[in-house]
Amino acid sequence: MNYQERTHNPVRLMFDLFYIVFYSLYGIGILVFLILLYEILIRQLENRKDMTRMSSPNDKLMLIFGLGVVISWVTIAATASYFSIVEEREITDSQLTVIGLLGGPALLMITSVLDLFKGKEGAKINILPEQLASDVNATETEKEHIRLLEKSRIDHDLKMEEMQKAHELKMDEFVTTSSDNKTKGGK
Repeated sequence: MNYQERTHNPVRLMFDLFYIVFYSLYGIGILVFLILLYEILIRQLENRKDMTRMSSPNDKLMLIFGLGVVISWVTIAATASYFSIVEEREITDSQLTVIGLLGGPALLMITSVLDLFKGKEGAKINILPEQLASDVNATETEKEHIRLLEKSRIDHDLKMEEMQKAHELKMDEFVTTSSDNKTKGGK
């Protein structure tokens, strides 16, 4: 079936219209789902005090706008590709224009997100040697502290044992001298 026969067939036009509406609703559904997922994640991140928050409403606006542009671009490009491959239709100039107009900002958004990710990962990698050195230092300090505590405990135990022995010797001396005084005093 050629292109003219497809466009003049009302049943075929209904199926084409159905596919366009279906894929549009599918794209909108995915967009709404991702926005809701984003809002849930933002609420969870705001509840955590140690996590970084988005600094301004502009960041949220750019994220929602960027997500919408990327999803729209992917949906429209996928629909056009589907019709050109499966239905063997030509992609019109107006469709290419829309794909191009949405593709530019979408690719900029994707590139900026990837650059942000690369920057954060680079920062994490740069922090690793410092963190490792800090962990080693903390471990050495903890071991030294444990050694000092153990030495103090051993010194204390030795001192207590020495004092106990000295006390026992004095008590033995006292008992011996007291019993000698009693035996001498009784005669």
